[in-house]
Amino acid sequence: MTTPADSPFVPKGEPRPLSGQTCGYKPRAAPADCGAPGAWHVMWDRSSRDNSITCAEHMDLIQQRWVYDDRHPISPDCTMPGALWQHDNERCAVPDSNEHLRAPAALTITAPAAG
Repeated sequence: MTTPADSPFVPKGEPRPLSGQTCGYKPRAAPADCGAPGAWHVMWDRSSRDNSITCAEHMDLIQQRWVYDDRHPISPDCTMPGALWQHDNERCAVPDSNEHLRAPAALTITAPAAG
């Protein structure tokens, strides 16, 4: 499926192989992705988790041409396996792997029955 030239949605290309944190912008006629260091992490569609990394120059282009759900400055966690997009905190974060070891927030203590 192709995206019409006048669509407010970004044209979709093929999924990128793991590429670190480099800009994935690639015009149709270009032989390769931009490849500049990433400056922004863009969430195109929250429901499908469609996202990409872009450089500052191409973020300007994105803002002029297309709609997106959210964005935040690139951070080391953005491309880590298992990282989650935190919309309220405007960043990605890898969940704490020891979360299951934490004590409950509140404990209920009952006194022994008098007898």
